Amino acid sequence: MNIYFIRHGEPDYDTDSLTENGHKQAAILAERVKDFPIDEFFHSPMGRARQTAEYCNKYFGYKMTELPWIKEIEWGDLSGDAYSSDGPWCIAEDMIKNEHAYPKGDDWKKEPRLLEDRLVGDIENRIKAFDSFLSGYGYEREGQLYRITKENKSSIAFFCHGGLTSALVSHLLNIPFWSFIVHFPMEMTGITKLCISGKPGTYAAAEADFINSYTHLGTSMLNG
Repeated sequence: MNIYFIRHGEPDYDTDSLTENGHKQAAILAERVKDFPIDEFFHSPMGRARQTAEYCNKYFGYKMTELPWIKEIEWGDLSGDAYSSDGPWCIAEDMIKNEHAYPKGDDWKKEPRLLEDRLVGDIENRIKAFDSFLSGYGYEREGQLYRITKENKSSIAFFCHGGLTSALVSHLLNIPFWSFIVHFPMEMTGITKLCISGKPGTYAAAEADFINSYTHLGTSMLNG
């Protein structure tokens, strides 16, 4: 099974839509994705991801499926609104700048700035939803591996977000979330491809073919 995670184009967060440059990025992305052997399109309920998916689906004509649980991960004070505090990337940048380090392993979940933040619980819920989703395709999560219950050679694409991609890909590859966001930033329309393969009754590890590939954009399209 092949899994593509595709981040949306440059967004206008206030209107939850693509900017003019974001539309251009999505159109260029579509020219690359049209040759991928994708069988199913799934998209976040957020406008910027849906619009990006629509550009690519022009070449496939699939009935796209919206999955609420692949919207962007949420952070922010538990007593307030989502995104009411600094995001994980800002916190990581601050740690590197001022502490010259970041949490090891799953210690990030105990970071004082996150103890009253919704981020940890939200990521855990997304991972549960993702593993439940994969079980329907014949992959049951057991520890660090997947037990294969039925052979599946399909290729699916998630049109989603940088944070959500980081949370799920770090889970698939058994890399701590905080380490992943530090070392693997997600660019606009960046594509990440992973695969899980094996015969029924065996165990398999998810493998990365490539992470955050955005060569289709070229340097001129990254920032408008």
